[in-house]
Amino acid sequence: MKIFNYLFPFKLYLTIFQLEEYKIPRFYKWLFGNFSLRKIPTKKGLVITNKVKLIIAISAIWFFIILAKNILVAFLFLFQPYFLYSLAILTLKPYEIYNKRRIIKKTHRKIQGCKNLKVIAVTGSYAKTSVKEILYQILKEKYPTLRTPESYNTIFGIAKVVDLELDASYDFFICELGAYKKGEIKELSRMVSPAFGIITGITQQHLERFGSFQNIISGKFELFEYLQNKNKMIFNLKDENIRKEVKRRKIDKDYLVKTENIQFGPQGSTFVIKIRNKKFKIQTELFGYAHVNNIEIAANAALMLGLSPEYIANQIKKLKPFANRLVLLRDKNSTVVDNTYNSNPAGFAETINTAKLVAGKKVLVTPGLVELGAKSSQFHEELGKSARGVFDEVILVGKNKRTLAFQNGLGKNAHVEFIKDTREEYANKINELKENFNWVFLENDVTENY
Repeated sequence: MKIFNYLFPFKLYLTIFQLEEYKIPRFYKWLFGNFSLRKIPTKKGLVITNKVKLIIAISAIWFFIILAKNILVAFLFLFQPYFLYSLAILTLKPYEIYNKRRIIKKTHRKIQGCKNLKVIAVTGSYAKTSVKEILYQILKEKYPTLRTPESYNTIFGIAKVVDLELDASYDFFICELGAYKKGEIKELSRMVSPAFGIITGITQQHLERFGSFQNIISGKFELFEYLQNKNKMIFNLKDENIRKEVKRRKIDKDYLVKTENIQFGPQGSTFVIKIRNKKFKIQTELFGYAHVNNIEIAANAALMLGLSPEYIANQIKKLKPFANRLVLLRDKNSTVVDNTYNSNPAGFAETINTAKLVAGKKVLVTPGLVELGAKSSQFHEELGKSARGVFDEVILVGKNKRTLAFQNGLGKNAHVEFIKDTREEYANKINELKENFNWVFLENDVTENY
């Protein structure tokens, strides 16, 4: 079986195509750097969707068409199936364009048909899912509220939720909007027609896909441009890039929710939240500066929606953690901070600042950040400098430009260890660290196809 998979890497290449969202240029970039690779450590492997089935079927049809014309070329394509997959994806393109337009219209009509429904759109380079989840937990006990699950933030993901779950019984629909290029937030906004908007933060995350940082900023602010009532927009003004853009556009914004006296421990976060001059002491399982800021954003949105300070504060105390986003995993004398979902420069910096406030022996485990483009090494070196003296040890997953730049930023006196970028070694190392450290900070997951 191993020999077969090496000679005919059907599953591997289809897995990479899926991970790269069937973008042929991105797949070929991976291929040129990993031509002899035949196995990658993935979290869930290939998901057999209807699109995957179509690609397999159309690839088979192309194989027999080519076989009828040239047997040698046809069998060459079996050894390098990316040619067949590329042909299949190109063949599907016209149908996908038609189907996308159809789905957008259908979804828009259904949302518009729910007359009392108010859509709250959440976008940003980071914290979209966290802010969406926090706001959902605040609203749900008072109003029938639907939200897109996990990271369902594309046209087809949102459409699926609307088709299967949305009906006229809901008052609010909290909808996460994701994008990899300019124009996508605009397109999603037209589809879901938000009355309220939230921009959670802007970083260089996905710079490689957007092409420039200005494109990222412009792309996220497409949500603000869509809203008819500009006063129904919440910006995270603690984010420097948002603050600069708000100032540049001469947008007048000031919020009535602030947090102070922030402390962290194995049980979560403790702080005082001030809502319209009323102060409330909060103890929550949600951990870290990032989540305290996310709570602030969601509380400002809840206040804008007409909820009372007392109700908002009470709901914040009830908040429950959500998977892989600064979740605390307690094990005997050790606390693991699981932030492995999808890190970014701002989130990473907040993790470092959070670690400064906790007592005990601390270790950081990270493979670095992906999709930062040409400035990747610069960002990693800066993050390494920020982490100097914060952790007793740093475990870098994989030896590459990212981790070497991070090591360089840490300086010569840092205690650094490199491990292989495989899920097995990553898991084994974490189990070992839990025996020797009070705090184990996991920042980003094994980087799979990167």
